[in-house]
Amino acid sequence: MTEKIELRLTSIDPPTPEPKRTIYRDITNLPDPVKLGLTIRFFNYDDVDLYFQITGSGTGYTFGTVNLGLLSHGTDAYNNLDEFASRTKPSSGNLPNGEMEETITLTLKAYTDSGYSNLKWTYERTVTIHWINSADTAFTVDVLNNFDDGTVQGWAVLAELRSALCGITTEYCLSSPYSILCWDGTSGAPAEGRYRLYKSFTTPNKSKVYAVFDLRPRTTNQYAYLKYLEIKRDDTTLVHIGKAFDTTSSHYIPNEKWIRVVVPLPPNTTLELRVILDYYSGTSPNAPMYMDDFKLISK
Repeated sequence: MTEKIELRLTSIDPPTPEPKRTIYRDITNLPDPVKLGLTIRFFNYDDVDLYFQITGSGTGYTFGTVNLGLLSHGTDAYNNLDEFASRTKPSSGNLPNGEMEETITLTLKAYTDSGYSNLKWTYERTVTIHWINSADTAFTVDVLNNFDDGTVQGWAVLAELRSALCGITTEYCLSSPYSILCWDGTSGAPAEGRYRLYKSFTTPNKSKVYAVFDLRPRTTNQYAYLKYLEIKRDDTTLVHIGKAFDTTSSHYIPNEKWIRVVVPLPPNTTLELRVILDYYSGTSPNAPMYMDDFKLISK
């Protein structure tokens, strides 16, 4: 192994090369400035334990610096970086024909001391940010599920662990009066819970197809902690946010915040889109997740 540390943005294990990583974002109705969060995976191939730190750079971006703590030699770890960077929201004029690409650089550093003063290794990773404007006339809105007719509009929920229910709610929504809500209805001993919200689609026969999700995991229960959120196309994981399940009393994904996830899809294909929430569930019903204004767009 040439590199003594490494930074990845997928669950693909070395030595398999990690493919180019692109983060897709939609400017429509985003606040200004816009915040960037992502989940990283970092590796220590050295023969000593090291203290890791990450920062970044990119034209127009402001990045934080996050101390990731001690990582034992020969191991790896995940970390979700919520609001890790910010930049002025691109204007619609910056996205000719509804799209634009830029790059950022993520810099992973490894130190021999807890004060982060004795730098031993540095690893850089370039990431592409692909902006779209789903409201641009270049795109056709093929599906809009805003649930404002008071139905679930074809979505369903399946419990992978424990139980799950779904329905329509007015509690949190992006377009009034309704959004869809999933929740765990189990009462019992604390345990891992996981459910999927899913729906089948046939994508248009266009050169570019995107799905745009607006999701809000939310729990105020002191015995419920959010562990990870995934978007899947059938059994293929497209986006993973958070960390593997454990019983630690910590959230590994943002709690009580709207999260926008954009994924590209293959054209002219019948597929199932799945939103999966994993959590540590306490002794009463908890771990709800809201979704509103789902869009399938193409051009």
